[in-house]
Amino acid sequence: MNRRLFILLLILTIPAVSAAAHPHMFIDMKLTPVFSEDKFIGVRINWLFDMVFTGSVLMDNGIGWKESFSESEIQVIRDTSFINLINYNYFTYFNCGGRISRPSSFSDFTAYMSGNRLGYGFFLPYSGPASSADEIRIAVYDDTFFCDIAYTESSPVRIEAPGSRNISWTLSKKEDAPIFYDNTAQAVAREGAVYTGQAFPVELVLITK
Repeated sequence: MNRRLFILLLILTIPAVSAAAHPHMFIDMKLTPVFSEDKFIGVRINWLFDMVFTGSVLMDNGIGWKESFSESEIQVIRDTSFINLINYNYFTYFNCGGRISRPSSFSDFTAYMSGNRLGYGFFLPYSGPASSADEIRIAVYDDTFFCDIAYTESSPVRIEAPGSRNISWTLSKKEDAPIFYDNTAQAVAREGAVYTGQAFPVELVLITK
């Protein structure tokens, strides 16, 4: 399936605008990299969606606006609006010691409401090479920029690791992966953002030594 078509089907009821307009979906993100005593295990991801996508998911699945979901409603959201992201590796890239890989499975999915916005929480296990590398990079982005994924301003990253480990982190612009897009017909805009037609993903850089 064409990637852009997939995303259009994913968001379902975005208002009709030029197919080339970007972005259409806005996601605020928090990451929690998880470590054992000697290696990188994976990352917990939290996404908080804009209200347009929130309404699309709830309406398509016959779920009303509410403060929380039942277990059966969470399963429906997972199986209709989340599960196909495996075909796109959850927009996630791992780089451990210069060895790049992408996740192929998930666990611990949940869906929740925060105010009037839908959230996803899930875990992506790491099974690639060099899991005990001194430098680990995680990038989460849609390379079509149909989805604008940005870190939250408050507490964007939390490290989950044994007390014996000293892990530092920074957020860095990934300048080797520019994204070019049409910014002439924006459907909606993220507050405070300037859309110039070129964007760079932000990469989480973890130093484990």
